[in-house]
Amino acid sequence: MLPLLTQGGGAEKYFIDLARNLRERGFETDVVTMDEKFFARFAKLLYLFAYRRWFRHIDISGRESEEAVKQQLGKARWVKISFKNLRKILGEYDIVYAKNELVDLALLKFIGYKKLPPVIVGVHTPIFFPDAKSFITKLHNFLYLSFIYKWLLHGVKCVHVSNNFTKNLVDKKFKIKCRLIYYPFSVDKIGKIAESNKSGIDFDASKKNIIFVGRLSEQKGFPALLDLIQRLGKDDSLKKRIGLNIFGSGGSSENSIIKNLTKKFDFVRYFGHIENKFIPGILARHDLMVAPSEWETLPYSILEAQALGLPVIAFDIPGPADIIENERAGFLVKNEDDFFEKIENLIEEKISFDKDYIIQNIRKKFDPEKIYGELIEMFGVK
Repeated sequence: MLPLLTQGGGAEKYFIDLARNLRERGFETDVVTMDEKFFARFAKLLYLFAYRRWFRHIDISGRESEEAVKQQLGKARWVKISFKNLRKILGEYDIVYAKNELVDLALLKFIGYKKLPPVIVGVHTPIFFPDAKSFITKLHNFLYLSFIYKWLLHGVKCVHVSNNFTKNLVDKKFKIKCRLIYYPFSVDKIGKIAESNKSGIDFDASKKNIIFVGRLSEQKGFPALLDLIQRLGKDDSLKKRIGLNIFGSGGSSENSIIKNLTKKFDFVRYFGHIENKFIPGILARHDLMVAPSEWETLPYSILEAQALGLPVIAFDIPGPADIIENERAGFLVKNEDDFFEKIENLIEEKISFDKDYIIQNIRKKFDPEKIYGELIEMFGVK
């Protein structure tokens, strides 16, 4: 994948977990990314396109430390390379599993799929945003459903998707071999991580603690989060009984907005970015997760929350709809009014959920042994 693993997003986390666990199963698996020099240039071009500014320092250090990434990788390696050495390094492997971003695929296409080991493309960025509102998201939909993307995929061995919507979309639009395999996820491991990594952050146990985890961005539902805070803030009865804890960061504008809301509303607390290893322990001390994302593939944050028995309220979109069993493990809602109503009912204890049922649902659906067997079969290795 192109981004540095220190960026700390869901896709980065998936690649790290995949490499570590395949190594533990006896397969020599590494994560190959472009180096800092290449990524810095790409980030600057992306910033120029999005904000039309060139003369600005671009921080590529990410949200996770390199040491933390190496610990998470276990025996797997993180190999950083320049474009000049890309073909040579990838040629040392038997299978290349690549992220589905336009630029990632363009790099491989430029080399030529026939000059590389068999390439399997994992869809970790949605091909289609169901509710595209901004120019960027509309442009994304246009490009990813165009002949350009079809051409970029031509020649790959297989496309790996992690939700039903994308499976149907790829089958219909691209006529290419496609496998639906969920992310392998260990309930037992996440429980141990929650127990062993304490953040030292205190939460008021006398209140209903609600958590938001993610970037403060359009994708993760930042506008909907702001709407929710304003609605809760208008209800004197509700806001006295809750703590809304926000973990994640965005641009300077988004960070500033949230910080100002913490001054206006006592029930809102903002913690910024927290290392991934602390998130399970933090989730385990909450009563509810809100995940108002506009688009997803198969969000890790929701998987982690559900694996710890936490009910989740999310919009009814691909990804969350593949994880959350509606009305038994949380709610899949259609709009912001419905979102607020469900939270209100939970706070007032008109609705309750069986924690053990939520955990067992994840244990069964995302069983790592079964899913790693499916992944290894897809890779065609023995």
